Amino acid sequence: MSNLPIPMIFSGYRCENGAERERNEDSCLVLTAEYGGHFTTRPVGLYVVADGMGGEREGHVASNAAARAFADHVLVNFYLPLLRGYPGPRENDILDTLERAVFVAHDAVVQPESTLAPGGNGGTTLTAGLIFGRRLYVAHVGDSRAYLLTGEELRLLTKDHSLVRRLQDTGRLSAEDAQNFQYRNVLLQALGQEGALTADTFAIELPIGGKLLLCSDGLCGLVSSETIADIMRRATTAQESADRLYEAAMAAGGYDNITAIVVNFEF
Repeated sequence: MSNLPIPMIFSGYRCENGAERERNEDSCLVLTAEYGGHFTTRPVGLYVVADGMGGEREGHVASNAAARAFADHVLVNFYLPLLRGYPGPRENDILDTLERAVFVAHDAVVQPESTLAPGGNGGTTLTAGLIFGRRLYVAHVGDSRAYLLTGEELRLLTKDHSLVRRLQDTGRLSAEDAQNFQYRNVLLQALGQEGALTADTFAIELPIGGKLLLCSDGLCGLVSSETIADIMRRATTAQESADRLYEAAMAAGGYDNITAIVVNFEF
Protein backbone atom coordinates (compact mmCIF):
# COMPACT_ATOMS: atom_id res chain seq x y z
CA MET A 1 0.00 0.00 0.00
CA SER A 2 1.35 3.42 -0.95
CA ASN A 3 2.15 5.88 1.83
CA LEU A 4 2.13 8.85 -0.52
CA PRO A 5 -0.37 11.57 0.39
CA ILE A 6 -3.55 11.64 -1.67
CA PRO A 7 -3.77 14.87 -3.72
CA MET A 8 -6.83 16.89 -2.80
CA ILE A 9 -8.55 19.80 -4.55
CA PHE A 10 -11.50 21.62 -2.95
CA SER A 11 -13.32 24.51 -4.59
CA GLY A 12 -15.99 27.09 -3.82
CA TYR A 13 -17.40 30.06 -5.68
CA ARG A 14 -19.73 33.04 -5.73
CA CYS A 15 -21.02 34.62 -8.95
CA GLU A 16 -23.47 37.42 -8.12
CA ASN A 17 -25.09 40.58 -9.50
CA GLY A 18 -23.64 42.87 -6.86
CA ALA A 19 -25.47 45.75 -5.23
CA GLU A 20 -26.37 47.84 -8.29
CA ARG A 21 -26.49 45.68 -11.42
CA GLU A 22 -29.84 44.22 -12.45
CA ARG A 23 -28.23 41.53 -14.56
CA ASN A 24 -25.19 39.36 -13.94
CA GLU A 25 -22.83 39.66 -16.92
CA ASP A 26 -20.23 37.40 -15.27
CA SER A 27 -20.12 33.67 -15.95
CA CYS A 28 -18.00 31.01 -14.29
CA LEU A 29 -17.30 27.31 -14.48
CA VAL A 30 -16.02 25.13 -11.63
CA LEU A 31 -15.10 21.53 -12.38
CA THR A 32 -12.98 19.13 -10.32
CA ALA A 33 -12.45 15.56 -11.52
CA GLU A 34 -10.82 12.67 -9.66
CA TYR A 35 -10.47 9.02 -10.64
CA GLY A 36 -9.70 6.40 -7.99
CA GLY A 37 -8.87 2.71 -7.99
CA HIS A 38 -5.93 0.67 -9.21
CA PHE A 39 -5.52 2.98 -12.20
CA THR A 40 -5.71 6.22 -10.23
CA THR A 41 -5.13 9.36 -12.26
CA ARG A 42 -3.89 12.72 -11.15
CA PRO A 43 -6.71 15.07 -10.10
CA VAL A 44 -7.86 17.61 -12.65
CA GLY A 45 -9.46 20.96 -11.92
CA LEU A 46 -10.79 23.36 -14.54
CA TYR A 47 -11.88 26.83 -13.45
CA VAL A 48 -13.08 29.69 -15.68
CA VAL A 49 -14.16 33.28 -15.03
CA ALA A 50 -15.62 35.41 -17.84
CA ASP A 51 -16.73 39.02 -17.31
CA GLY A 52 -19.07 40.16 -20.08
CA MET A 53 -19.08 43.67 -21.49
CA GLY A 54 -21.67 45.57 -23.44
CA GLY A 55 -24.54 46.11 -21.02
CA GLU A 56 -27.67 45.90 -23.14
CA ARG A 57 -25.49 44.67 -26.02
CA GLU A 58 -25.38 41.12 -24.73
CA GLY A 59 -22.42 41.09 -22.35
CA HIS A 60 -24.06 38.31 -20.36
CA VAL A 61 -24.54 36.25 -23.53
CA ALA A 62 -20.90 36.76 -24.52
CA SER A 63 -19.52 35.58 -21.16
CA ASN A 64 -21.80 32.55 -21.19
CA ALA A 65 -20.75 31.60 -24.72
CA ALA A 66 -17.05 32.05 -23.97
CA ALA A 67 -16.99 30.05 -20.74
CA ARG A 68 -18.94 27.15 -22.24
CA ALA A 69 -17.00 27.01 -25.51
CA PHE A 70 -13.64 27.24 -23.72
CA ALA A 71 -14.52 24.44 -21.30
CA ASP A 72 -15.95 22.26 -24.06
CA HIS A 73 -12.71 22.46 -26.06
CA VAL A 74 -10.51 21.70 -23.04
CA LEU A 75 -12.63 18.76 -21.91
CA VAL A 76 -12.83 17.20 -25.38
CA ASN A 77 -9.16 17.65 -26.23
CA PHE A 78 -7.56 17.24 -22.81
CA TYR A 79 -9.70 15.40 -20.25
CA LEU A 80 -11.63 12.91 -22.38
CA PRO A 81 -8.39 11.41 -23.78
CA LEU A 82 -7.25 10.85 -20.18
CA LEU A 83 -10.47 8.94 -19.46
CA ARG A 84 -9.87 6.85 -22.55
CA GLY A 85 -6.53 5.75 -21.18
CA TYR A 86 -4.22 7.90 -23.27
CA PRO A 87 -1.04 9.05 -21.52
CA GLY A 88 -0.98 12.52 -20.05
CA PRO A 89 -0.06 15.16 -22.64
CA ARG A 90 3.16 17.12 -22.61
CA GLU A 91 3.16 20.61 -21.15
CA ASN A 92 3.43 22.33 -24.52
CA ASP A 93 0.45 20.33 -25.76
CA ILE A 94 -1.66 21.44 -22.78
CA LEU A 95 -0.72 25.08 -23.32
CA ASP A 96 -1.55 24.72 -27.01
CA THR A 97 -4.96 23.27 -26.09
CA LEU A 98 -5.68 26.22 -23.78
CA GLU A 99 -4.64 28.74 -26.41
CA ARG A 100 -6.81 27.08 -29.03
CA ALA A 101 -9.68 27.02 -26.53
CA VAL A 102 -9.42 30.82 -26.17
CA PHE A 103 -9.84 31.28 -29.92
CA VAL A 104 -12.72 28.79 -29.98
CA ALA A 105 -14.35 30.87 -27.25
CA HIS A 106 -13.70 34.04 -29.24
CA ASP A 107 -15.37 32.50 -32.28
CA ALA A 108 -18.38 31.51 -30.16
CA VAL A 109 -18.81 35.16 -29.20
CA VAL A 110 -18.37 36.76 -32.62
CA GLN A 111 -20.05 34.26 -34.95
CA PRO A 112 -23.69 35.20 -35.58
CA GLU A 113 -24.56 31.56 -36.25
CA SER A 114 -23.31 30.46 -32.83
CA THR A 115 -25.96 28.60 -30.84
CA LEU A 116 -24.46 30.01 -27.66
CA ALA A 117 -24.43 33.67 -28.64
CA PRO A 118 -26.78 34.16 -31.60
CA GLY A 119 -26.27 37.62 -32.99
CA GLY A 120 -24.54 38.88 -29.85
CA ASN A 121 -22.63 42.17 -29.93
CA GLY A 122 -20.90 42.01 -26.59
CA GLY A 123 -17.41 41.05 -25.51
CA THR A 124 -15.91 39.34 -22.51
CA THR A 125 -12.78 38.73 -20.53
CA LEU A 126 -11.68 35.15 -19.88
CA THR A 127 -9.31 33.87 -17.21
CA ALA A 128 -8.96 30.13 -16.74
CA GLY A 129 -6.89 27.83 -14.56
CA LEU A 130 -6.29 24.13 -15.25
CA ILE A 131 -4.77 22.07 -12.43
CA PHE A 132 -3.23 18.78 -13.51
CA GLY A 133 -1.19 17.14 -10.78
CA ARG A 134 1.00 19.84 -9.27
CA ARG A 135 1.04 21.97 -12.40
CA LEU A 136 -1.20 24.98 -12.93
CA TYR A 137 -1.90 26.04 -16.51
CA VAL A 138 -3.37 29.50 -17.07
CA ALA A 139 -5.06 31.15 -20.05
CA HIS A 140 -5.87 34.83 -19.77
CA VAL A 141 -7.44 37.63 -21.81
CA GLY A 142 -8.70 40.89 -20.30
CA ASP A 143 -8.69 42.16 -16.72
CA SER A 144 -10.16 39.31 -14.72
CA ARG A 145 -7.39 37.92 -12.53
CA ALA A 146 -5.72 34.83 -11.10
CA TYR A 147 -3.94 34.91 -7.72
CA LEU A 148 -1.95 32.28 -5.84
CA LEU A 149 -1.75 32.29 -2.03
CA THR A 150 1.22 30.43 -0.57
CA GLY A 151 1.68 30.82 3.17
CA GLU A 152 1.50 34.57 3.80
CA GLU A 153 2.21 35.63 0.22
CA LEU A 154 -0.53 36.48 -2.28
CA ARG A 155 0.91 36.59 -5.80
CA LEU A 156 -0.87 38.05 -8.82
CA LEU A 157 -0.33 35.58 -11.66
CA THR A 158 -1.96 37.48 -14.52
CA LYS A 159 -1.38 40.88 -16.07
CA ASP A 160 -4.37 43.08 -16.94
CA HIS A 161 -4.83 43.74 -20.64
CA SER A 162 -6.07 47.25 -19.93
CA LEU A 163 -5.25 50.80 -20.96
CA VAL A 164 -4.57 51.85 -17.38
CA ARG A 165 -2.09 48.98 -16.95
CA ARG A 166 -0.32 49.91 -20.19
CA LEU A 167 0.01 53.54 -19.09
CA GLN A 168 1.38 52.46 -15.72
CA ASP A 169 3.90 50.11 -17.36
CA THR A 170 5.16 52.91 -19.62
CA GLY A 171 5.44 55.36 -16.73
CA ARG A 172 2.72 57.70 -17.97
CA LEU A 173 0.35 57.03 -15.08
CA SER A 174 1.06 56.58 -11.38
CA ALA A 175 -0.58 53.92 -9.24
CA GLU A 176 -2.40 56.65 -7.31
CA ASP A 177 -3.73 58.36 -10.45
CA ALA A 178 -4.78 55.00 -11.87
CA GLN A 179 -7.45 54.66 -9.16
CA ASN A 180 -9.41 57.60 -10.59
CA PHE A 181 -8.35 57.37 -14.23
CA GLN A 182 -11.25 58.23 -16.54
CA TYR A 183 -10.64 55.28 -18.87
CA ARG A 184 -9.63 52.67 -16.30
CA ASN A 185 -12.22 50.20 -17.65
CA VAL A 186 -10.93 50.29 -21.25
CA LEU A 187 -9.52 46.91 -22.29
CA LEU A 188 -6.84 46.35 -24.92
CA GLN A 189 -7.68 42.65 -25.26
CA ALA A 190 -11.06 40.92 -24.93
CA LEU A 191 -12.95 38.12 -26.62
CA GLY A 192 -15.41 39.45 -29.18
CA GLN A 193 -13.43 42.61 -29.92
CA GLU A 194 -12.29 43.45 -33.42
CA GLY A 195 -8.61 43.22 -34.29
CA ALA A 196 -5.86 40.77 -33.45
CA LEU A 197 -6.38 38.69 -30.32
CA THR A 198 -3.49 37.55 -28.15
CA ALA A 199 -3.91 35.23 -25.17
CA ASP A 200 -1.46 34.86 -22.30
CA THR A 201 -0.78 31.18 -21.54
CA PHE A 202 1.75 29.83 -19.06
CA ALA A 203 2.39 27.05 -16.55
CA ILE A 204 3.77 27.09 -13.01
CA GLU A 205 4.63 24.46 -10.42
CA LEU A 206 2.23 24.59 -7.48
CA PRO A 207 3.48 24.36 -3.89
CA ILE A 208 2.56 21.38 -1.73
CA GLY A 209 -0.32 23.37 -0.31
CA GLY A 210 -1.97 26.67 -1.13
CA LYS A 211 -4.99 28.47 -2.52
CA LEU A 212 -5.89 29.69 -6.00
CA LEU A 213 -8.25 32.61 -6.68
CA LEU A 214 -9.84 33.50 -10.01
CA CYS A 215 -12.01 36.61 -9.95
CA SER A 216 -13.64 39.33 -11.99
CA ASP A 217 -12.77 42.98 -11.47
CA GLY A 218 -15.96 43.39 -9.47
CA LEU A 219 -13.89 41.89 -6.65
CA CYS A 220 -10.29 42.93 -7.25
CA GLY A 221 -11.33 46.41 -8.38
CA LEU A 222 -12.91 47.11 -5.00
CA VAL A 223 -11.02 44.97 -2.48
CA SER A 224 -7.29 45.45 -1.88
CA SER A 225 -4.79 42.65 -2.31
CA GLU A 226 -4.00 42.86 1.39
CA THR A 227 -7.63 42.30 2.33
CA ILE A 228 -8.00 39.47 -0.18
CA ALA A 229 -4.94 37.74 1.26
CA ASP A 230 -6.13 38.20 4.84
CA ILE A 231 -9.57 36.74 4.05
CA MET A 232 -8.11 33.73 2.25
CA ARG A 233 -5.59 33.05 5.01
CA ARG A 234 -8.25 33.11 7.73
CA ALA A 235 -10.94 31.12 5.92
CA THR A 236 -10.98 27.38 6.57
CA THR A 237 -12.71 26.17 3.41
CA ALA A 238 -12.71 27.30 -0.20
CA GLN A 239 -16.40 28.15 -0.02
CA GLU A 240 -15.87 30.23 3.10
CA SER A 241 -13.15 32.18 1.26
CA ALA A 242 -15.45 32.82 -1.69
CA ASP A 243 -18.31 33.91 0.58
CA ARG A 244 -16.16 36.32 2.56
CA LEU A 245 -14.55 37.79 -0.54
CA TYR A 246 -18.02 38.44 -1.96
CA GLU A 247 -19.09 40.07 1.30
CA ALA A 248 -15.99 42.29 1.27
CA ALA A 249 -16.76 43.47 -2.27
CA MET A 250 -20.35 44.20 -1.28
CA ALA A 251 -19.18 46.11 1.78
CA ALA A 252 -16.97 48.21 -0.52
CA GLY A 253 -19.99 49.19 -2.63
CA GLY A 254 -20.62 46.17 -4.86
CA TYR A 255 -20.84 48.45 -7.89
CA ASP A 256 -20.17 45.66 -10.41
CA ASN A 257 -20.96 41.98 -10.79
CA ILE A 258 -18.81 39.94 -8.42
CA THR A 259 -17.26 36.55 -9.16
CA ALA A 260 -14.74 34.66 -7.04
CA ILE A 261 -13.60 31.06 -7.52
CA VAL A 262 -11.36 29.76 -4.73
CA VAL A 263 -9.48 26.45 -4.92
CA ASN A 264 -7.71 24.96 -1.90
CA PHE A 265 -5.18 22.27 -2.81
CA GLU A 266 -2.89 19.85 -1.01
CA PHE A 267 -0.40 17.53 -2.68
